[in-house]
Amino acid sequence: MHVDCSNLYAVHTVGANLTTRVVTIWRQSRAKANRLLGNSPPEIPTVHEPTYHIPYDIVEMIFAHLTHNLGDLKACSLTCRSWYTAAVPHLHHTITLTGGGPDVGRSQLKPLSKLHELGLMPLVKEIRVERWPGTCCWFLPLTFSHLDLLHFSALTNVHTLKLQDMEIYRFIAGLDIHFGHFSQTLRSVTLYDPSCTPRQLSHFLSLFSNLDNVGIRNTHKDVSNTSPSNATAHNTGLVPFSAPRLGGRLALYNSPWVGTWAHLALFGGLRFRHMDLRGSTSCAPVLFKACAETLESLRLTAEDCALSKWLGVGTSVDSI
Repeated sequence: MHVDCSNLYAVHTVGANLTTRVVTIWRQSRAKANRLLGNSPPEIPTVHEPTYHIPYDIVEMIFAHLTHNLGDLKACSLTCRSWYTAAVPHLHHTITLTGGGPDVGRSQLKPLSKLHELGLMPLVKEIRVERWPGTCCWFLPLTFSHLDLLHFSALTNVHTLKLQDMEIYRFIAGLDIHFGHFSQTLRSVTLYDPSCTPRQLSHFLSLFSNLDNVGIRNTHKDVSNTSPSNATAHNTGLVPFSAPRLGGRLALYNSPWVGTWAHLALFGGLRFRHMDLRGSTSCAPVLFKACAETLESLRLTAEDCALSKWLGVGTSVDSI
């Protein structure tokens, strides 16, 4: 049986080259520091000094600059055990789930079971849910089998959610069951074209007590259809889970949910320091009033600059 090892050899070569470069940079930095401090020069190591002699914190700093280059990270992870340990948190930092309808939804949740088998669930810090172009929403309660929900609930260190076309009104009845395990860790939520009522959106955001940053982008021209006719049936009896921190950045694009921010301001207050409001003039008065004491920067489009009459003293406006 013939085995093609060319790819493995190429990966090993890349890893070896990166090792040599890192060792050289580390030695040069150490020699310069010794000269500045007046220390005696260290002993010159042999050419074949093993890579694990590089301080682990330096290896981590180097790998932090490779987070957007998965090819190099994978090559580094195959170099040696210590480099694998440093690279694997970056390799599994983000998981992307992509589907195209409820019938194929469950097959798109298979990466969760693979992560669970390898014990990599604690390393996931960001979840992205996307759909294939030209297909319908697939990330729905009926998508989750009992085992899928068990695996999804094991993602307990997630701090960022980015959800495309999420039909929030379908999750309202079991919101705590599907997303409750993110309630303490989640810091940032970005929603692309969500479907819900204003009260349902505030109910969803209130689940995450440590939430700081919120982004909502509506790319459809007709934003009046963001609340389906059957969505209002789930509005009754919605009580806030908590008063989120909401002290970071708010980014709205073509957002019609005035009631969401009025509701959040009523029961918990809003403390956003930075706001990016584009095509969301209806939300501006409520937000400006609620964040008058905390707002540090505001970004508007040229068409929205008329909103400046609501600004307080000391707030900077970036017209873009």
